Amino acid sequence: MWSLAWPIMLANLSVPLVGAVDTAVVGRLPDPAYIGAVAVGAVIFSFLYWGFSFLRMGTTGFVAQSLGAGDRDEVRAVFGRALLLAALLGIGIVGLQRPLGRGALWAMEASARVEDLALAYFSVRIWSAPAALINYVVLGFLIGTQNTRAALLLQLVLNLTNVALDVLFVTGFGWDVRGVALATLISEYTAALAGLWIVLKYLRCRGGRWRRDTLLSLPRIKELLRVNANIMVRTLCLTFAFFYFTSTGARFGDTILAANAVLMLFQNFLAFGLDGFAHATEALAEAPSGAAIEPRYAAWLPLPAFGRLASRWSTAWSSGSPADS
Repeated sequence: MWSLAWPIMLANLSVPLVGAVDTAVVGRLPDPAYIGAVAVGAVIFSFLYWGFSFLRMGTTGFVAQSLGAGDRDEVRAVFGRALLLAALLGIGIVGLQRPLGRGALWAMEASARVEDLALAYFSVRIWSAPAALINYVVLGFLIGTQNTRAALLLQLVLNLTNVALDVLFVTGFGWDVRGVALATLISEYTAALAGLWIVLKYLRCRGGRWRRDTLLSLPRIKELLRVNANIMVRTLCLTFAFFYFTSTGARFGDTILAANAVLMLFQNFLAFGLDGFAHATEALAEAPSGAAIEPRYAAWLPLPAFGRLASRWSTAWSSGSPADS
């Protein structure tokens, strides 16, 4: 568990680190509205992109199941279906950028200055939508194959590129919030290309072949969407809490909004770090498929009482008695 979790924890901690650098860079500018605008833009994209985080979670589960079953063709097909869905959703987001941006800023109720800067940030970063969603799929695939060190490498490429370009564009070129957005856009596409290269190299080494009948299987596409529906609702509820927090702060003025943005960085460090255990559990729990669920899951739980309960549950489920479990 720990061998899988620690690379993801380090990778996840680099995400709020980028937010800290964004805040530090624009914090050197003379107006707190710059920090507020980046905070507003970031929470809009968090709400927008993380609404589709099922592309990461769902891909992890289905890839781990297919790999556990030894079906290498299906491993490829799962990745291909998720990749196709991510590209289509990303293009759709770009196409709807005007109503999405205006609607989000209307709901945020920030000052006119913050809204103008946030709209400038949004209009640049929105073009990263296809790459951002593809990165979810790539990360989900790497976690599903328990290749968390490659996931760490990919996140470091993404976030270190973002940090370097942040400093160059804002401090060096003086591009304020547009520079922050452009840095994120370039780093997203850089990571997407690097991630696709890593995954394709893995698939070539592990064998299997691309099959159109499984790749474009309508029942399996529907299964992907059905399984991910609950995840999408859960994530939207979670991100709505952060959206509401930022929106409420914006009503108190630019300085309060900027201060809350700094405080949220501490929350993000904690949450993203602990998520490493969640991601590792997803990869481990999904690896056995079908009736191969084993009582050995009990060993992952620290308390014997919970271990015995998990053992009885898995035995009942494997014997086809879910009602009893």
